[in-house]
Formats: sequence, structure tokens, C-alpha cells
Amino acid sequence: MTQRRDFASALHGAITASGLTLDRIVHRLAERGFALSTATLSYWSRGRSRPERPESLAALSALEEILRVPSGSLRELLPDRVRRGRAAARSVPFGELWGSFGEAVDHVIAQVKSPADQRRVLSYHERYHLDETGAERYCRVIAVLEAVTEKAKHMVTVYRDDTSGTHLPTVIPVAGVRLGRVGIDRESHVMAAELWFDQTLRKGERTVVEYDLEFVRGGNRSLMCERRFASPIRQYVLEVTFHPEAVPRYFQAISEPNKGTGGATVQLSVDDRRTVRAVWLDQPAGAYRISWEWDR
Repeated sequence: MTQRRDFASALHGAITASGLTLDRIVHRLAERGFALSTATLSYWSRGRSRPERPESLAALSALEEILRVPSGSLRELLPDRVRRGRAAARSVPFGELWGSFGEAVDHVIAQVKSPADQRRVLSYHERYHLDETGAERYCRVIAVLEAVTEKAKHMVTVYRDDTSGTHLPTVIPVAGVRLGRVGIDRESHVMAAELWFDQTLRKGERTVVEYDLEFVRGGNRSLMCERRFASPIRQYVLEVTFHPEAVPRYFQAISEPNKGTGGATVQLSVDDRRTVRAVWLDQPAGAYRISWEWDR
């Protein structure tokens, strides 16, 4: 009986047959928008690790093309639970991502610059602060990005006010970016802001950007803080700090992947600084939030 080949030996054989060096293969992957190191590729071919993250599974399809092996022939050698990552690695249109607000989001994005797939988000860290009324006061955003095209120049951020307030926040660049155009749909309480990088990025280059959201006082009491990602995200950290006079109860971290696996809800606790935190790792496109309830 013929023994089924494992992933590592099949990959090693394909690399040898191709006549390409690992450096050359990595270079060709980078040309297709995938940042994979020679060490990672070596580990895969020797069985020390295997592709499991959404970004790695997406790169595997390009690798099969570069090595001129049948499409899916390497991926089918991975365990079933890993192969099912195909849906999770898929990017989704903004309209689909935002559901009933999709048309409004598409409208405000059209007012700025098309969010071409120039960069991928590696990590997002948001720190919200609420005031004594329970309304959002400001938020600091720190994002780590990687260019997937040559001459990546900008990003677009979207915000929706779920409290139906009369004012949307002001976007204030802090580091690594400058503000471009801003699109607003007041009826749906949706805003899109164009942020230009301080330096144009080459494919595979990474950068860190920071910006603030400043809210007008007198807003409505908030019930959640949320971020929606159109592509898989390696890391998302969300922190919400409350004013001493307005600390709610029953905190939850909620994940709602757009496609594939089901969502999850985890109960959170507030610390002695009145802050709740949630961390998501290696998640597919979708919505991720912290929600809470007020006593009155």
C-alpha cells in the first residue's frame, strides 16, 4: 500500500524540483503581496512548523503557483481543521461587512479615496475613554500595517456612531500619518477618513501609525465600542476606560466573523482602574466589540 505523503516532504520535493532557492521563492511571494521569511519556508519544508494562520494559508496558494504544482495539492496535505481556514482568510467587501449600513459605508468611502488593497492590517490597538455621562470622549488608535503593493500611500478608517448622536468624532493624526479627505453620512451616523502615510511604503515594508478620535461633549451614552475588519487580522486589542461616576456592569467581548466559523461571547471584568480589555488573535474578517449594560 502506498503511504500518503505529508505536507513537509511534498513541499521539500516541490522546492527541490523547482530549482529555486528559498530566497528566490520568498522574493516571488513578495511580488504577489505575501511577506514570508526564508526561515518560515525552511521550517515548513522540514516539518518544524506548518501554515495555519489565514495569511499563511493565502500565501500557500501563491506558493503552489510558483513551484508549478497543481493548485491545492500542498494544501490538501494539511489537517482538515487547517484547510477549513480558506473561508476565514477571505476578505469581504465593505458593504457586506457592515450589513444594513453597507450602502452608507460605501457612500462615505466614495467621498474620500478608494481603499485599494495597498496594505494589510497586522495589529490594531484601541483605547477608548468615556466621560461622566457614559459617552465616548476620545480614543487613541495604534495600527501596525504592511504594504502589499508598491508605493502604498494611504489607509481609510471607518467609524459608525451606534448611539445616533448628532456629532461624529474628529480624526486627529498623531504619528506616521496626515489627514486627507473625510466623508460623512449624517443620516446613518457613518464617517470615513483618509489617512496618508508620512512615507510611501514599498511592498513588504511595515509601519506604525497613530491617530485619535475626539468626540464633542454632550454625546449620548454608549453601549459598546467596536471595530470591523474587512480582512483577517492577526491581533486586535480593545480597551475601554470608564469615568469614576459612570461605570456600567456586565461586560462582554463579542466576536462576529463575517463568514465561516461562528461567533463567540466572553464575559469580562473591570479592573481597579475601571478598564475592561479584550484581545483577539488570528481572526477572520468580521466585527469585534466590547459591550456593557448600565444600571439605569
